[in-house]
Formats: sequence, C-alpha cells, structure tokens
Amino acid sequence: MKKSKLIVLIMVVFSLSLGGCSFFNGQSAKKQEMIQIAESKQMKVAIEKYLKKLDPEALTPNGKIKTYRVLKDKLKYNPMEGINIEIVINNDDKLIVDMVVIEKESGSYHVAASSTPTELDELLEGKYYGQ
Repeated sequence: MKKSKLIVLIMVVFSLSLGGCSFFNGQSAKKQEMIQIAESKQMKVAIEKYLKKLDPEALTPNGKIKTYRVLKDKLKYNPMEGINIEIVINNDDKLIVDMVVIEKESGSYHVAASSTPTELDELLEGKYYGQ
C-alpha cells in the first residue's frame, strides 16, 4: 500500500513540475515576442511619431527630447488591446512615459494612450533642466 502511494506521489510531483516548466517557457516566449515587437521598425516609427507630437524637433540637435529607450523589463500585454510600453527620455529616470501601443489593421502601430510625467511637461516648456 505504501509503495503505491509513493508511486502516485512521485507521478503527481513529476506532472506538476512538467506543467510548471511549460508555463514558464510559455511566459518566456511571450516576453520574447513583446521584445521583438518593441524593437521592430514599425514600433520605432510609432514611438518617434508620438515624440514629435510632443516636441516637433524631437530626436534632433535642436529638440528638447534628444533620446529615448524602451524599458524591455516593463513590457506587458494590455488586457484591452496592445502592449504597455515604458520609455525613458534623455536617459533621465524622471522622464518615463507610459504608453499603450496598438496595431492597426495595416500592420503598423500607433500610440493609443499615454501618461507623461510633470518633469517632461516642464522640459518641453523650458522649466526642467534634468537630473
């Protein structure tokens, strides 16, 4: 009797560990897919178009927004639609923009919603000078 319980216990533990491994592999695959989307040319176009709406001279020597980078560890699928993305502007941790980017039927992306920090508003108005 004890031997059969031990065998059943071993089978249960083995099954749970296989299920856990496949769950984490699935999560890893989703994360890699989001990173590929975030690094795609279409996503770059969408983000830069958004930044140029904030600052028409963004990403040029005359612009207040000089650089940006996507925080890959903060990427998440939005349950409503699209991907939640955070970007850091000018390498300043106070200038983090949260945005929801969705895919259009054409396959291109656009920023559907965003949240900007007060410091970014001040930078664009010439009242914020960085870290």
